[in-house]
Amino acid sequence: MIQRLETLPEQKSSAFPQAIRDVIEWIPDPEETLRGVLQIPRLDHSIRFCALYGLLLRLRREERHSEYEHTVVRHAQRFEKEPYFPTFLAIVERNRGDVASLRKAVEYSRRAAADMPDVAGVVHQVAAFMAEYLERRAEPPTISEIEEAERCVDTAITSTNGRISHYHETKARILTLRHEFDSARISLTRAIELEPRGNRDYHRRLMQYQTTRMRIDLVEQQARWHEMQENNKRELTEFKNQQLQLLGLLAAVVALIAAGANIASQSELSNGIVLIEVMAGAVVIVFSAFSLMASRSLWRVLTAFAVGLALILIPHIFGR
Repeated sequence: MIQRLETLPEQKSSAFPQAIRDVIEWIPDPEETLRGVLQIPRLDHSIRFCALYGLLLRLRREERHSEYEHTVVRHAQRFEKEPYFPTFLAIVERNRGDVASLRKAVEYSRRAAADMPDVAGVVHQVAAFMAEYLERRAEPPTISEIEEAERCVDTAITSTNGRISHYHETKARILTLRHEFDSARISLTRAIELEPRGNRDYHRRLMQYQTTRMRIDLVEQQARWHEMQENNKRELTEFKNQQLQLLGLLAAVVALIAAGANIASQSELSNGIVLIEVMAGAVVIVFSAFSLMASRSLWRVLTAFAVGLALILIPHIFGR
């Protein structure tokens, strides 16, 4: 066991995360073995750190959050200068679950990624924790935040030739934040296809992917409802404006009719009839013009306009 830990690549090597995972998969009882290695003071510092890394990996896979945090705190003084230690602190903050802690997790992850930009797992952690933070907080994500998360996950996928399954699941979550739902489903399908069936945490990963699939469906449905609400609000606003215009028009027509009737009552009979007829034509033209904004039948509007125009012109053409 110790010999295998001694042959691991250096921490900042891109091969380190997968190499230590292979070692853990090979150990029959990894937790007890790794705890034992940690307690041997004569061992080299790097070997004991590898044992800590492997132990924390097992605790995280089994979602034993309290033990994870206790282990990190217990060994912080000895290993806090290690490049990977900010990733452990990020996971501790993420496991607490609240939005403020998720924000801290993103900051710790960024610090680790700045120190190890060539390690895909570290860069991916930035994207994964950013996706979770943006999903959880009340404010909608900004374009720059989504672009940063997508840039990190794309870097991780490219550097591993697209072979790591859960990187594609993170990509699906980020695409969901963009409301690119079809592309998100394609990435998630890729994640499910790539997940190794022989891994100890295969079923846990599969449940995680199914949860992400349900989230994609839920966010898509919410986006549709939001779009429908916006359309309804816009149509309601337009309807209110039309009603106000109509009320104003009706008030003007009533004033016109009242004024015309008053004048006609004080005129000769023939002149009064002509005035009323012209008034009627004017009213028809006004309403036909208003109907033109909402009517789908142009011919009906034109017919009404022609009738109104005729009512105005006929008295002048065939007048006294």
